[in-house]
Amino acid sequence: MRIPLILNKTNIIAGVFVITDQMTQHIPLQTFATSKLFFFFTMFIIAVCLYSLMVQPLIAQHIDKATQQSSYLQELPIINTDKSNMLILFAYLINDKISNTIDVLEISSRDKSLKDVPFQNNVSNDFNGISPSLELDKRNLANDILQRNKDIASIFFVLPNGDIYIGEPYSHQEQLPRINFADREWYKGVAQSNQTYISSIFLSASINSPAIAIAVPVYSLISDLGNQTGLSSLSGYWVGIINLQSIQDMFENQSLITEDQFILIDHNGMELLNTKTSNSESVNSESLENESTLCPINNMTDQVKLNTFEHFNIIQAVDDTKSVYNKVNLDDGVVMFWKPTKIKESNWYLVLVTRT
Repeated sequence: MRIPLILNKTNIIAGVFVITDQMTQHIPLQTFATSKLFFFFTMFIIAVCLYSLMVQPLIAQHIDKATQQSSYLQELPIINTDKSNMLILFAYLINDKISNTIDVLEISSRDKSLKDVPFQNNVSNDFNGISPSLELDKRNLANDILQRNKDIASIFFVLPNGDIYIGEPYSHQEQLPRINFADREWYKGVAQSNQTYISSIFLSASINSPAIAIAVPVYSLISDLGNQTGLSSLSGYWVGIINLQSIQDMFENQSLITEDQFILIDHNGMELLNTKTSNSESVNSESLENESTLCPINNMTDQVKLNTFEHFNIIQAVDDTKSVYNKVNLDDGVVMFWKPTKIKESNWYLVLVTRT
């Protein structure tokens, strides 16, 4: 006879007590040790049930809270918010954005379409990778992610030797100045650590603007005569080029209202976002000395500039990451606030320059 599965968690716990009581009535408890065994068995069953009853709702509540917080932050009436609170909220939002993007790339890297690279021999300088008509499953996966997350500008699958295999949008793959990127920091970082790596800010060849790269290694199981051996081999790297466009849009909208300046810088002081800096400025050759082999300046349609934040020396001098935020007066009533935010193993900074 089958019993319909309509019991709730409370009834399950009550049932545990009944079952245990019946077991103790039919099994002779001859020793104290046996009694202890039944006692701990009962407690274990109850603990499992209580975990489901108490912890899972907390996890769901945490997810709901995170969703509500993200929505709240994006709809926040900044003009009526204290400057320091605004800085703190935006810093948390940036950290949340990057963390979520890492999760998206790591989860998608497990997709079975990424495990094999059957067209490796088709990699060509003519396409800066393989033809756009090949590897449609990989390309569709990348495009689906791009449509859902506007903070990711490009996604590439890179071979273990640093050669580009595919890139989406394909126009970003097509206009690359070269095919191999083994000299990039993100490539060296992920190849050395064999785990997800987040780069410093650099001038991206795919989008011709400051960005960061999140690189995730992709592995496939090795098969021996049709049987999987349990060993894995490196298929390549799943790389997202991140420009945090949603944050940029939010900063610019608030700057138009408040005339405040927002800047996001990495641990080296390089700017990813700056609401007062035009991307059409001429290129500073000194700031691009590490990029000269990547993007021939004459070949760039829109010349861009990789900048170091002009007041980064002040932030370095204070170097107080334990404070909720730091504040310093610049000149003529101009105040600079900054809030450190942890990105992987290094401290980045969200800076607000405002007039009192």
